[in-house]
Amino acid sequence: MSASTIDVQTCLDIIPPFNLLKGIDLDYNDDYIFEVTANSQYAITSASDRTVRLYNLNTLQLSHKFQAHEEKISQIKLKGDHHLFTASEDRTLKRWDLRLGGNAPVQTFNYKLPLTAFDINHNDTMAILGTEFSYDTQSADLAFFDTRNTLLLHTFTESHGDDITEIQCHPSLPNQFLSSSTDGLVNNYDVSEFDEEENMISVINPGSSVNKTGYFGPNAEYLYCLTHIETFSLHTTEGDVICDFGDIRNIPTTQVDYAIDCSYDPISHRFYLITGSNSGMVDFFHVNLGQLQHCQQLNMNGGHTDVVRSLFWYHPTQSLLTGGEDGRLCAWQGCAQ
Repeated sequence: MSASTIDVQTCLDIIPPFNLLKGIDLDYNDDYIFEVTANSQYAITSASDRTVRLYNLNTLQLSHKFQAHEEKISQIKLKGDHHLFTASEDRTLKRWDLRLGGNAPVQTFNYKLPLTAFDINHNDTMAILGTEFSYDTQSADLAFFDTRNTLLLHTFTESHGDDITEIQCHPSLPNQFLSSSTDGLVNNYDVSEFDEEENMISVINPGSSVNKTGYFGPNAEYLYCLTHIETFSLHTTEGDVICDFGDIRNIPTTQVDYAIDCSYDPISHRFYLITGSNSGMVDFFHVNLGQLQHCQQLNMNGGHTDVVRSLFWYHPTQSLLTGGEDGRLCAWQGCAQ
């Protein structure tokens, strides 16, 4: 199904309107926000100055900051309410206990190549690291570590032929995960035992370099794929195409320059595509088969004026955090209708 045949409808009652609670200029000078997430106490950002900052979730006032790495921070992810993981091109993955204010990492995982992606499996027993392409080995690695003792368990060196862009662990099955790469592949694995060829459940080839991938559905039984040429598709975990939306920049109802990410609401069992424009607009689309329903656009009056790189959506309270290349952090709240 091509983008020109997508039925794009406007639907304003699927999610409540988001109102801007507070937007602050983080005074990063020429640096900008890479990612934003949150726990029960802090809004958490990573920035291009290799620093992690913790902001009071209610006031967005800076509480703590620490330089997490010597090189670019590739990704940050929370595990539970207290543990923040950060991966970097300095070849380390670090675990920080936020109750300690980021004084020092409580764990450090070292690998031989710059790290571009990672995830922690659902029961926090294994860290899976993805790397840049190595010209020496002519591959990008997947490295598996035991999180209880930081020991390297195994490596896969033949699954991807270019930089790994995303790793997503299954939300309930500790041995299953996805990896994607600029080589144009999304791989689905079960690593009950470490056998690179036998562990591959399915391979998806969306036809272009893959930007993001992830599970969705009540039992995480489906996959989504977003590419660097802004195509969007849905798949089964066995690799079958459910729906190919094509280039989302062809959506006629609003200006779409790029996809930010997708988000699955486990409460309503609805799945959303979130897009952005180069002027700082953010749009939400409810995803159906062959149909994208435009739900709303964030009011940018006081919000962002440049590309929004990251969005954190806490579905139980309909709360949003957005961070952009304008160096701004914004908090949004869904209003009851």
